[in-house]
Amino acid sequence: MRKKCALLLIALALTIGLMSGCASGGKPQKLKFEEVDLSSDPASPLVGKNAKLTVHVNNSQYAKQEAEVQLQINSNDTLPQLIDATPEGETYVASYAFPQAGTYHITVHMSYEDEHYAYAKSLEVGK
Repeated sequence: MRKKCALLLIALALTIGLMSGCASGGKPQKLKFEEVDLSSDPASPLVGKNAKLTVHVNNSQYAKQEAEVQLQINSNDTLPQLIDATPEGETYVASYAFPQAGTYHITVHMSYEDEHYAYAKSLEVGK
């Protein structure tokens, strides 16, 4: 009888261990830097002209989830700006007129239900 109880406990422990392993194995991967693209239209924005900034997520698990997306626009010569991007199909878009020429560092902030990601991308703005 003791042998049967011991075997039953071992089998139960193994089953619980396997189930917890499956649960963690099925957890989605974190969103990676290289899976978030930022592009602009025109590709080389000009000072004072509206540019369409587009964020695209190249991760199927995150692409089908809706996120709150904000773009933090920084340069060495201007004050930081924070603008909201709106969903447009499978992308997020925002319009922005850059006040000066130069290199801008744009931090893409993506907030999902329980997660927040921030990825810095660079963009060159011409005269």
